[in-house]
Amino acid sequence: MILDNHLHLQFRGENVLAVKRFERAGGTHINLTNVPNYSYPFDENYYCKIYEDTFKLAKMVRKETNIEVLLTIGPYPVDLVKLLEQGWKLDDARNFMLQGMELAAKYVAEGRANAIGEIGRPHFYVSNEVWNTSNEILIEGMKMAKEVGAPVILHTESATEETFRELADMAEKSGISKDRVIKHYSPPLIDSRNHGIFPSLIASRKNVREALKQGTRFLLETDFLDEPTRKNAVLPIDSVPKRAKWIMQEYGEEVWWKIMENARKLYDLD
Repeated sequence: MILDNHLHLQFRGENVLAVKRFERAGGTHINLTNVPNYSYPFDENYYCKIYEDTFKLAKMVRKETNIEVLLTIGPYPVDLVKLLEQGWKLDDARNFMLQGMELAAKYVAEGRANAIGEIGRPHFYVSNEVWNTSNEILIEGMKMAKEVGAPVILHTESATEETFRELADMAEKSGISKDRVIKHYSPPLIDSRNHGIFPSLIASRKNVREALKQGTRFLLETDFLDEPTRKNAVLPIDSVPKRAKWIMQEYGEEVWWKIMENARKLYDLD
């Protein structure tokens, strides 16, 4: 099993062609996460359209490859900023995103998706009002993930130990197990500095080396964007298979299988 724990596909990108590169490199599983689409109006159908687009992309991949596709869906944190820029009141924008969260939870409960995410807070400076509201939405998302028995995948600012402590506090408030809270785009804080939150690292050799000094409790991702104007960003889609082979050569096959055992437990995979 070779899983990329966080990537995106777009109709205007390479989509299936990119996944075929992943497959040729030895990849077996992807966790496909929805992307916002601000060409769609923010109406009552917005999140339905976003999630349905993600389901359609997954169907295309399943039809044309042998890759196992996991799905992560949820309201992107920057949506709150976009809503406010369009003149929405803060409470209305908050409620709109919570409705999107509820729909994601419903689809997870129905077995159409595997996790809620990427949810959280903007990765850039925002007002205290927006920051606090984002944290409120995040806690509600954690509660919904707990209710449907799913992991939650978080998007935040560049994470520090203090970030992990805050996220762990939120997890405790929501009642979700910290083992089920995955920090996407995590730095290589694998030891107690992550306060029990589960790290998903960008799959660079530097990150992997630093992580493996501390243990194997992490996952790897590319955060591949499938963005025509940013080819191969954040990392090329074949990076995780290449890194898996490197880990097996440098550290032994058992180390890689321990990392993948994390994924099996998190997503209840056979």
